[in-house]
Amino acid sequence: MARTPWYRLDNVGKYYSSQAGRAGQTVFRFAATFVDSISPEALQRALDRSITLFPGFNVKLRSGLFWHYLEPADEVPQVEPERLPICAELHADLNSVLMRVTYFRHRINLEVSHMISDGRGTLEFFKTLLNAYVEERYHATPALPSEPASTPDRRNEDSYTTNYERSKAGATESEKVYHLFGWKNTAEPTFMEYHLSASAVHSAAKNMDVSVTSLVIASVIVAIRATMPPAKRDRAIRMDVPVDLRAIFGSETLRNFFGLAFISYTPGSSDAPLEDIAHLVQTQLKTGTEPEVLKRRMNRMLKIEKNPFISHAPLFLKDGALMFANWMAAQEVTTTVSSIGRITLDPATEPYVSDINVSTSTHGMNFLFCTFKDVLSIVVSSVYVRHDVMRNFCRVFTDLGIDGVISVNKTSGQVDSELTQAPFEQLSRRIAEERRQGSRR
Repeated sequence: MARTPWYRLDNVGKYYSSQAGRAGQTVFRFAATFVDSISPEALQRALDRSITLFPGFNVKLRSGLFWHYLEPADEVPQVEPERLPICAELHADLNSVLMRVTYFRHRINLEVSHMISDGRGTLEFFKTLLNAYVEERYHATPALPSEPASTPDRRNEDSYTTNYERSKAGATESEKVYHLFGWKNTAEPTFMEYHLSASAVHSAAKNMDVSVTSLVIASVIVAIRATMPPAKRDRAIRMDVPVDLRAIFGSETLRNFFGLAFISYTPGSSDAPLEDIAHLVQTQLKTGTEPEVLKRRMNRMLKIEKNPFISHAPLFLKDGALMFANWMAAQEVTTTVSSIGRITLDPATEPYVSDINVSTSTHGMNFLFCTFKDVLSIVVSSVYVRHDVMRNFCRVFTDLGIDGVISVNKTSGQVDSELTQAPFEQLSRRIAEERRQGSRR
């Protein structure tokens, strides 16, 4: 009998596998809105074809004596109407596949566990799924290769281990970090989609002589700063910014391969203007994304994994230790801001897609953004009951003269329904109107 193939988890996947079977698993969601209602039959055929090209996404989690590992699923999962909350847990039992494809009206959703891939790796699979769907649904001819350009070994490579250099591991400086506070609803997090004109935001960033990423991060800082109690303003608003490592290290892996740049700002007694903060962020991003800095932090994580006392410990002890390490890492940051960058689709696929956004589950508050066509889509996920930071974040762009479109989920029964939290839309309109009236005076 042929032996069942299996995949080792990469360094990051091992950390996230400690969440298996628990609430709050880390899940990515890529969503694309089409010009027509989704055809479930065409979507299923598209998924079948895409899994053939990317079998590493159709896997289940298994447990060994020392480590978790991945095993191919017996068959391709069935696409279903969207019924679960956004980024719902993917691993519940031994039969759980670590990805799902759902649809709602005009929208296709792909959700993937962080155990098997990061945002960039998932994007490649998502684009292939959209290409295959357009071919099945509209009989268009997007460039869907019979085989991916890279070899299976390169696509499934654990690039962390490949690029590990023990001597270059280093610690990150610590400081007093400000933490968001307030009542939480971890069972039903809030997901706010905020859509802005990409060209308008780019123009605002250009006028400040910074990148769009720097402007968005600075806007998050300003939004959080406005909620800080005076007694806490001596603490740093510190955020981690995931950085794709593939181009830096020449990797073609579809598995997790990212590092972290850290941005820190301490408000003090006075409020620096947005533009000054954006320049500070830009400087820190430039330093924090240098290859040697990223390599030092990456190797620090691997050094922990490869410690002989840890690597030979039983799995249940490892899971407990990794959960504690994740908790400790969360204490070092205020929030996370991630950028997928500009998403481009095949010329044959793009006319059928009107919108793309990306979101992730959260234990606190996360910001994740991407650009498609002339839409900058920012998704804020939050477990906090109060939404002051979200409101302040929207206000920053409205004050720049950039009006946005907002939609917010609220309960599991209202996922992707007609919106749910009118106060957000009313706020956006009111701020815009107040600004226009002020300009007339």
